[in-house]
Amino acid sequence: MAKREWSRRDLLKSAATGALALGAGAAVVDRMNRYIVGAREGDAVAAAASVSDAGHDRIGLTEHTPFTLVTGVYSKARRQSLRDREDVAFVQPDRTLSYVGDPDGMEATDGQTLPWGIDRVDADVAHDQGSTGEGVDVGVIDGGIDDAHPDLAPNLADPEVDGNHRAWADCEGDDCNYPWSDDGDHGTHVAGTVAAADGDDGVVGVAPDATLHALKVCGAGGNCRTSDIAEAIRHAADQGWDVVNLSLGSPRESPALQAAGRYALESGVLPVAAAGNRGAPDSVGYPAAYDEFLAVSATDIGDDLAGFSSRGPEVDVAAPGAQVCSAVVDGHGVFDGTSMASPHVAGAVAQLVADGHSPREARERLIDAAEDLGLADEEQGAGLVDVAAALGYDSDDDGTGDGTSCPD
Repeated sequence: MAKREWSRRDLLKSAATGALALGAGAAVVDRMNRYIVGAREGDAVAAAASVSDAGHDRIGLTEHTPFTLVTGVYSKARRQSLRDREDVAFVQPDRTLSYVGDPDGMEATDGQTLPWGIDRVDADVAHDQGSTGEGVDVGVIDGGIDDAHPDLAPNLADPEVDGNHRAWADCEGDDCNYPWSDDGDHGTHVAGTVAAADGDDGVVGVAPDATLHALKVCGAGGNCRTSDIAEAIRHAADQGWDVVNLSLGSPRESPALQAAGRYALESGVLPVAAAGNRGAPDSVGYPAAYDEFLAVSATDIGDDLAGFSSRGPEVDVAAPGAQVCSAVVDGHGVFDGTSMASPHVAGAVAQLVADGHSPREARERLIDAAEDLGLADEEQGAGLVDVAAALGYDSDDDGTGDGTSCPD
């Protein structure tokens, strides 16, 4: 198919139509969905930018992929015109993704709690051997992190350093100290499983000395736009961090997120993603279903696949995801979801990177050392992640810590 050239008439027509849309007011633009254009060449970038009806944004991924992502508002005719170009790889809706975790019940305890999942993946064995993930940077692409939480504050990257944290969906409310602060609990819960500090109270994470970076792409209600997620992945890669966790997803494909995942991998960052909560065969969501992401299903305290967990051939490993205790804004809570499983694996990656492995090597070691639970491959992938075994420690401990209880 011949590459479509944009004539002067096309551009004038586009400009006139754009002016009409803007002149008609925001209601017209609001009825038109936002789309992401995967442009392979500069001419395609220019074309996509020129015909958006309400401005545009660019996410440059060309250092490690063929793509520049252009986000804008396009009519059906313009979308088709862009798709007809040979230098446009895809035009996809800028969809809203959602969390894959929900609050559960809670039994209060005093003092520090060892969550069952931290024990079950043998992270506590690694801690006893002195492995804590120190010096590793973990990006939490989620709803923000409670910057004042005593379990997390010791491991939060310095908020005064530009780029350590970013917000694409600003925190809302009276308790928001920063735009990237958490206003919905989910991101804080995820961060706690990755790297809650080991202390006298609260909970402890898989990698209790790793450095946490909040990349807030989701509002308090859990809505997270695709273009923001892609930009957050690129930001983490450009900062030279080691692993990012994505406890969010959608049942719909997203070539934009696949491109961002490829960019991360080529930059030396491993993206870990929750498989989803659809509880059915062949239901792994996106971006977890892409090879570029390490896809994580969820198990319960009895080593069965959690009933809500998505399953399918794309699952790489399993991790605890049912009735998981961790930090929430101003306290602690028990959540269910593959959202809770994924950060166990992100923390495990941090442990291996701290031990001297590259993120790619960490992925392979976790897969090779995973514990076979006797579940189908589509349910557990290679098996339950085992931090101690991946680090070369004795991993015979199959304990479950303090069970599903949680601190006050």
